[in-house]
Amino acid sequence: MRSLVTAGILLSLGIPSARAEGLGTLIEVGRAQADIQAAYEEETRAFERVSNAVERGAIKKGDLRDDILKKYGKPVVKLDNKENGREKWVYKPAKSTFFKGIRISIFFNSGGAVDEIAKEEP
Repeated sequence: MRSLVTAGILLSLGIPSARAEGLGTLIEVGRAQADIQAAYEEETRAFERVSNAVERGAIKKGDLRDDILKKYGKPVVKLDNKENGREKWVYKPAKSTFFKGIRISIFFNSGGAVDEIAKEEP
């Protein structure tokens, strides 16, 4: 009898709907985590494509920004230097941070052509 009273009180307080809302939140968090993991994987794949291309000499001075983007994918970060018109793209694997670990920076001049490539390793 006591459990029936408890169940009635919980139902009247809306506890089942709170559980359903909580479940929905957990499902959304799970989806968000999957999206984050997919983004990390793509970040790493783009880094590997760029790294391999740099090693082979396939990315070189004069290559155009749009061609780099189409062939190798998006960088993790794009930085504009308003003073000199240069743009810096940073590629890194998910395991690296912006301060520690391997990363490749590609610098573009104001005309959108590669003018420097730097590979930073720990």
